[in-house]
Formats: sequence, structure tokens, C-alpha cells
Amino acid sequence: RQPVQWQEAVVSTQSTGTCPKIVNGKSRFLAVCLVCGDMVCFQSYCCSEDVNGGSIGPCNVHANRCSGSLGVFLTLEKCQVLFLPLGTQGMHYLGPYVDKYGESFKSSRNKAMTLSDKLYKKIEQMWVKHEIRPLVSRNSDSEYGRIDNNGRQN
Repeated sequence: RQPVQWQEAVVSTQSTGTCPKIVNGKSRFLAVCLVCGDMVCFQSYCCSEDVNGGSIGPCNVHANRCSGSLGVFLTLEKCQVLFLPLGTQGMHYLGPYVDKYGESFKSSRNKAMTLSDKLYKKIEQMWVKHEIRPLVSRNSDSEYGRIDNNGRQN
């Protein structure tokens, strides 16, 4: 379960978010796996691995080990959910945190956000009902942009 306050989520993960492959340990961008709760480097090459002759990014590496073929991450930079089916491109989706007007994350100034049970349950149900992979394939030109296998936005 995610923290109720967005700022609490960011502060707690930034204080504990370390990368084993970076000398000082701090990763610039982090994502939280919504399947197991682990923190993962995001949009970086530090934890990339070569698989079957190609390089895959840290979120793909983690998803492959954690859930098999589909990653679901909360990106801490923009409070968006990253749907990442392995072997294909992923996409961003609205994060489960909203401000007092019910709007999702718009800028770094918008830190007073709380967890929306409705949005969180929707994301959870999409996972349980296997709706994420079809959503990603239908929305190749989504407003959030596609994500390649290294976690970079196209």
C-alpha cells in the first residue's frame, strides 16, 4: 500500500532510495514497483542489463524478476504510473495521487496531494483483470508518450 500523502511518499523513498551501482548510492530518478514495493532506478543506464543481445533498462530488469512479463511502477518524478509490458513499449498513466480539486500531478509545486482510493483501486483492478497489456497496445499515441525498453520516453 502506498503512503496517503504524496510528499510522504517522495521523502521516504528519496531518503532510502539507493542504487547499488552508483558510487554515492543515490539515484536521480526512482520508481516504486506497485507489485512488490521495491524501489528501482528509472530512466537511467546504471542498472541496465544485456539480455538476449540487447540492453534493457532497470524497470524492465526488475519487472522480469518480480512479475514475469509486466511491470507496473509509480514514477516519483512526475507521479505517473508506468505500465511496462516486457518486449514491447510501455506507457505512462495517471498516478493515484490527486490535489484537493481532484486533479492529478501537474508540476513540482503541486506537492499537497493525497492518495485517491478510486484511482489506486482502478490501477489495481487493471492489473488483476489483465487489462494493462491491451491498454498499452491500443494507446500507441497516448498523451503521455510511449516508453522504450530502456525506460526512455519516445
